[in-house]
Amino acid sequence: MANPNPEQILDFLRNPQKSLPAFGKVHDQKTGQFVGYDPTRITDRMQVDIIDYLSNTPRTTYGQTKFLTILTARQMGKSLSVEYGCYPKAAYSQGWDHVCIADNTDRAEYLHKRVHHLHNKWPESIRSQTVHSRESRQLTFKPEMGGKMRILSAESGAVGIGQSPDSFHASECAFWADFSGSMFLIWPSLANRDHALAIFECTPWEARSDWHEHCLTAKAGEGRHLYKFFPFWDGHLNKRTWEKDWTLDNEEINMLNKYGHEGLSREHLAFRRFMLNTDQHLRRKPELFNVFYPFDDVSCWIMAANAAIPDHALERHKEKTLVPWQAPYREYEKPEPGAVYVIGADPCGHAARDHASFQVLKCFEGEWTQVACYAEHSDPLTFTTKLVETGLRYNKANIIVESNGVGQGVLSLLRDWEYPNIFYEKRRKPGFTSTAKSIDECVGWLIDALLDELVLNDQNTVEQLMSYKNDKRIEEGANSELSRGQPSRRRRDRHHWDKVSALTMAIVGARLAPRRTRRSSKPEDNIIEFRPMTYDERMKHYKEVEKQKNKKRDKYWL
Repeated sequence: MANPNPEQILDFLRNPQKSLPAFGKVHDQKTGQFVGYDPTRITDRMQVDIIDYLSNTPRTTYGQTKFLTILTARQMGKSLSVEYGCYPKAAYSQGWDHVCIADNTDRAEYLHKRVHHLHNKWPESIRSQTVHSRESRQLTFKPEMGGKMRILSAESGAVGIGQSPDSFHASECAFWADFSGSMFLIWPSLANRDHALAIFECTPWEARSDWHEHCLTAKAGEGRHLYKFFPFWDGHLNKRTWEKDWTLDNEEINMLNKYGHEGLSREHLAFRRFMLNTDQHLRRKPELFNVFYPFDDVSCWIMAANAAIPDHALERHKEKTLVPWQAPYREYEKPEPGAVYVIGADPCGHAARDHASFQVLKCFEGEWTQVACYAEHSDPLTFTTKLVETGLRYNKANIIVESNGVGQGVLSLLRDWEYPNIFYEKRRKPGFTSTAKSIDECVGWLIDALLDELVLNDQNTVEQLMSYKNDKRIEEGANSELSRGQPSRRRRDRHHWDKVSALTMAIVGARLAPRRTRRSSKPEDNIIEFRPMTYDERMKHYKEVEKQKNKKRDKYWL
């Protein structure tokens, strides 16, 4: 740039994508020396994407900046990269307020020390001058030049950030003392600023935790959320030499077959062997490797012992190659002539946080296959229109609607439009009444199906099953507290379980559906045809199926 003016120079310095590689000196993990900053030194993509976000922040259609969520492995330099990237903005933007909250005091001290080193190594001729601050772990620049950087600790519980920051960094937030409580205090100060930057980062941890639910929200891309996942092989330090005399075991062969096209190599598997042999936690529990060093963002979460859906019921589904979700509707199999289909539907109110959703199952004897799925914020009319269209497409599928609340409106539309195949709970009562007691029973049926007949194709459905809680129980407990005049902190977090609710309804229909056997290669062995069952026949069949499955359900009941 020939003869840049002062504002152009400041724009250059504020942009971490330009100023960090030009002037930044950072501590190299391999050599222990201070070297020029290079976002590709430790990772292939992660640090590049962080700096790109801070330099060229994407915006929503309403002009608001998006908030970045990063899920990745340990020791990838994610926390430091965010702080390094925010330094030029705080140093050269008047009044800029950057806040970082680390999971504990030690990490907060470490991050502050590294940022201070970056500042001291910055060329003195262009270094933004600092002033003394009484607050610990704060870097305060002269007001005529920059703003300030604060690094706080979440170790003691819920923590606020005071004024609304221009940039916010939540570091290792799965391990905060109270992530949910802290975000309750912090979120309004972020949401009210259209230009605010925010990065949330951590490794995977417990399924059904606040951090897991945050990642699911971000992955759905709702509101201002932006989501990035980086597998452990994105890190250059996660490699070891693969010895010539080594041979792959069956588990490693499966890993290469599944992830080799994404970048997994034998050198990364050598690192895995090294960690399993040397890390005391991994030696005791090898399954934790995929938590500390994830292969994907579905199977990397630790399942809680008191989960609504036990881990063993989801094991074979997580191991399968699943299809990433593409809203609002996706088909995994086209309709098959003569096949029996059921559709479970869970409507939502127009102003509800959760989606309206339905699941389509193909019901062969001994196998119920997920063939289509819908999930979207939609009003009852739009939802019913799509429901009828899909039902007619799939051989006039039997539609089972959760009849609570807005479900009555959907059922009225189905009857007004004379849809030919609606599920009746009782002789003159269409739909399925969802209560705490009935859902408890349906969850048992769902677990049975996950262990046996059910074949899932949608990755997002499996993710929702991993985080699923019995929301009816939560809702009734919270309502009970409110009725007694007690403020309730319990939530009915149905936001991520819309597909589970629809799948549960589909399982109800699949248990009562007429059976078809698979078409044989022999022409004479055709599909066995069944006439539609009457209500009385259906109830008799239902009782027989329940009798047969009682033992299995009792075995896995939680």
